[in-house]
Amino acid sequence: MSSWWRFVMILYNLLLLVLAAVAVVAALGRPEPVNYINMALSTPENRIIFGTCAVVLVVVALTALVSALKYEDPGKTVTVDQSLSGNVSITVPAINVIIMKAVKKVPGIRDIKPTVTEGPGGLIVKLHMMINPDHSVPEMCQQVQEIVRQYLEETGGLKVSEVRILVDDFNISNRNAGA
Repeated sequence: MSSWWRFVMILYNLLLLVLAAVAVVAALGRPEPVNYINMALSTPENRIIFGTCAVVLVVVALTALVSALKYEDPGKTVTVDQSLSGNVSITVPAINVIIMKAVKKVPGIRDIKPTVTEGPGGLIVKLHMMINPDHSVPEMCQQVQEIVRQYLEETGGLKVSEVRILVDDFNISNRNAGA
C-alpha cells in the first residue's frame, strides 16, 4: 500500500472514529450532537457541503473496499513455456530454491543470497556469496556459475543469460576455532 493510501485510510478511520463517538454520545441521551447536526444542516449551503463530503467518503470507501478485495499476484513469475495449450510459469522464490539446491553441490560455500531478474536474453542471476577462504575463488565461482546455469536450464527449463557472483565475505570461524 502506498503512503498516499495509508494517509487517506488514516484520515478515513479518524473520521469514522469521530462519527462513532458522536453516535455513542447521542445514544446516551445527550442533546448536543443532535443540536449540532441540526444546526449544521439548517442552511442549503451546509447541506450541499455535507452531501459533497458524503459522496467523497462513499467513493473513498468503495475504492478501499475494491482494492482490499483485489487479487494480489503472489510474486514475480518467469514464463518457462508458452504454447497453444497455455503458459507454464515459475515464481522467483521457486527459482531461488533451485539455485540453492544447485549451489549445495559446490564445497566451500558458507552462505548465499540469490537475486533473479529477467533480462532480454534470459535470466540474470546475481549471487551474493560467503565462502571458505581455503578454496580458490576463481575456480569456485566458475564452478558455481556452470552448476547454477545447468541446473536452472535442466530442472527449471529456464534460459539463463548470465550468472553474476559477488564474493563479499570470507568465513574464517573455522580457522580461529583450530588455532
